[in-house]
Parts: sequence; C-alpha cells; structure tokens
Amino acid sequence: MDSVMPRIFLFLLIFAAALPAQNRPPNGGFPAPSSPAQTRDFPVDSITIQGNRILSSPAIIAASGLRRGAPGNGTVFDAARDRLLASGYFDNIAYSYKPATTGGGYDITFDVQEVRELYPIRIEGLPASADEIDAFLRTKDPLFIGQMPGTQQVLQRTTAEIEQYLTSKGHAEQVTGKVVATAPEKFEIRFTPMRGLPAVNAVSFEGSKVISAIDLHNKISEVAYGQPFTDEGFRTLLQNQIVPLYEAKGYMRVTFPKITTQPSTEVTGIDVKVTVDEGGEYKLARVAVSGKSPEESARILKTAKLPKLTVANFEEIRQAATRVQDSMQHSGYLDARVKTDKQVDDEKKTVAFFLVVETGPMYTFGKLSVNGLGLDGEAAIRKLWSVRTGDSFPSGYGDYFLGKVKEEGLFDNLGGTSAKSDINPDTHVVDVTLDFKGTPPKPRAPKRGPL
Repeated sequence: MDSVMPRIFLFLLIFAAALPAQNRPPNGGFPAPSSPAQTRDFPVDSITIQGNRILSSPAIIAASGLRRGAPGNGTVFDAARDRLLASGYFDNIAYSYKPATTGGGYDITFDVQEVRELYPIRIEGLPASADEIDAFLRTKDPLFIGQMPGTQQVLQRTTAEIEQYLTSKGHAEQVTGKVVATAPEKFEIRFTPMRGLPAVNAVSFEGSKVISAIDLHNKISEVAYGQPFTDEGFRTLLQNQIVPLYEAKGYMRVTFPKITTQPSTEVTGIDVKVTVDEGGEYKLARVAVSGKSPEESARILKTAKLPKLTVANFEEIRQAATRVQDSMQHSGYLDARVKTDKQVDDEKKTVAFFLVVETGPMYTFGKLSVNGLGLDGEAAIRKLWSVRTGDSFPSGYGDYFLGKVKEEGLFDNLGGTSAKSDINPDTHVVDVTLDFKGTPPKPRAPKRGPL
C-alpha cells in the first residue's frame, strides 16, 4: 500500500499538468505570479494601463507587444515591460498580474510614469518632406503622436528610422537628431543631415521703426546664434522671438517678406539679413472669455488681473492666460489649460482677444505617505500637512510643502527631500509620497499651524 500511494500522487500531478489551460479553474489551477510555475503559459485575458496622461492606452498596449488571447507568463510580461522602458517614453513602469475574474487567463495591469515633456519635431535639410517622414514614423512607432521625448533612446531609434525611410526612397543620407531651444523655455527636436547645416553667425534687421534694429538683434541673438540655418526654422525663431515684441505694442500684422543669407567673412557660418514690414497699430476692441456664461467670464477675467489697455497688447493677454491657468490648477483642476485667441479687424484696425478655457476635471487629495522619518517626525509632518482627504488638490503642493518645511527650519539635520504625486486619471485622486533621505532628522517645535 505504501508503494502504491506515491505512484497515484505522481499520476495525478502528470494528469493535472496535461490539462488544457482554458479548462483549468481560474482560482484552482493558477500559479501565483511569484511561484516557480510562473513560466507556464496562460492566455492574456485583459491588459490595463494606468497612470498615463499623455499617451493613449491602446498605443501603450501596442508598444508593449502584448495581445489579448496570446500566451502570457512572468517572462513574457517582463519582456513587455522592458520594451516599454526601452521605448524612451517612460521614466518608470511597474506591473502586476493575477488570474482573470472570468475565463481562464491572466489580467495584467501596467502602472506607467511617462516622461514629463514631449517636444515637437522638425525636419530640416533632408531629401523628404516633413509630412512624409511624420507619416512613416507613425507606422513604425505606435507611441509617436507628432511629438516625442528628448531621450537618447528615442533620438537614436528615430534617427535610424528616418535613415531607413530615406534609403527606401533612394537617398543614402546620414541623419542626426537633437533637442534645440527655439525660445526661452521652449524646445523642439530637430532632425538634420549628419553633414550639418550652415550655422548662424550674425543677424541684422532693416525696415524696423517701432522697435529698433538693435533691440531686435539682441532678442533674436538669445536663440539664433550658432544654430543651424534653414529658412523655415529661422522663420519659426522670428515668430517666437520677434512677433511677440510687436504684438505687445499693438502691431498685429508684422511680417518678414525677405530673408537673405551670405557666407560670413569672419568665421565659418552665415550672416542673415531680415527685412521687416511692421504693418499698422491696432486698438483693443474687447477682451472676453470664449464659451462661458457672463458670470463665469467675469470671475475668470477678475482672476486674469488685466491692466487697462488701449492698444492691443497681446503679451498682456498671454500673461493673463497664464495667471488664470495657474489659479485653476492651484484650485485642483490639474489638467486645466488656458489658451489665447484673437479676431483682427483689418478695416477698423482693431482686435478682440479671447481666453479659451479648458477646465478639465477636479482632482482631490487621497492619502499621504511619509518615508524616512521616525514616528515623532512623521506625526509632525502629518500635523503640518493642510490638505485633507477629499479636498481639492493644488498643483505642486507636495514640493511647496517641503519647501516651507525647509524654510521654517522645522527639523534639525534635514537632508534631501522629494515629493511624488501619484495622479490617477480615472478617479482624479492624487496620492502623495514624501521622501526624507539620509539620517532621520529630529523635529523642532513648529512655529505655526499647518502649511
């Protein structure tokens, strides 16, 4: 009898392993993800993406290489995560999987943290149009939406893809890609020939009266000198740098009818001469909020804090839009965007300005986690934290809070600190983690109440 039982048990194990995956009970025949059997294949029943705010879930799923119904296991899911990280679009990715609630497969969830900034791309000096290359890149990369991160992975991969496209069209051109400043705090990714483009050495202006040629020269020099020259790229610099100077004075139709270049006599590069047509001055007709009720418009314009204007100063309108957007995000509307628009009446020489407000959902605070402090220190932090669960969550409050903790000198030996906001785009709830690095600091008696 003793010799029979082991043989029966071994037979049952072999029989169970031979059962088709779809016939196994979801909770009885499944290994836990951490078990040695995690390499056994089961179909993928569902794929969920959370934490994304820029990229679409279907695009992320496509980039992962996973498909519903395909075999999945821990090794397959590791590879999918690694593919997403290698894409260069994400700072961090975690995943978890479990037996599906229905069917006989896995439910897998990816929690992604996207790269914060995506930049527009520009194609210059290549033997193919920007539209052609854009269309090709969209077929190669499901994450490409006309913008991309400036990470090395993305630049190298996209450069190789553009070279591949050019070769297919009979142009064996080597390409380079890099992040380039187009204005203060504004950047783009520029793809150009490896052999290079002529660099801007000097810029001069003619035809300017309202703004001196010297002031125009000084403004464009902030971004143009040393940059590779193409007509389209240089006109973009003029649009970003020079046009706002005129719009701040009510000149809404400034143009640059002629741009000429010649080799520099001083250094390797080119000198650029720009002819300016300033147009006429426009008076302000009105400022309004697009698509809002009179009561809400009045409230938004009060937040805008616009000074009294006579000429159509578009720069003041842009600054007002920024104030409104910051105020809305501070009130918990983290996705709020305020854009500007204008209607120009060339016959009357007047312009109407509009604030275009996209409010988005209200985000509320969820929970606070504190790492790196002792019990007394954590208790002190929680007492000072003024945003309660369910309150609207002000944008950037975690960093603001840590800044005030340092400013108030509430801890002895306070080392490095960081705040991470986990923003859930589905529930619109924000959880915050505060990290205190180094030796746990000792709290002092607070000088005042919550921060």
